[in-house]
Amino acid sequence: MFQTNLHRFIVGSVIIVAASTLLPVARETLKPLVGQVSREMRFFIVSAKEGLEDMVAEVKAERMKKHVNNQLVIEYNEVVEDIAE
Repeated sequence: MFQTNLHRFIVGSVIIVAASTLLPVARETLKPLVGQVSREMRFFIVSAKEGLEDMVAEVKAERMKKHVNNQLVIEYNEVVEDIAE
C-alpha cells in the first residue's frame, strides 16, 4: 500500500512539473494559431452575414416586383373594362 501511494505521488509530481514546464511553451506556440483562427472565423461570419443580407434583399425585390406587376394588371384590367363599357 505504501508503494502504491509512493508511486501515485511520484507520477503526480512528474505530471505537475511537466505541465508547469510545457504550458507556457504550448501557450506561446498556440497563440498565433488561435489568432489566425479567430480572424478566419470573423471573416466567415461577415461573409455569411453579407450573403444572408443579399438573399433578403433579393426576396424583398421579388416581392415588390410581384406587387407592382399585380397592381399594373389590376389597373390594366380596369382600363380595359372602362373602354369596353
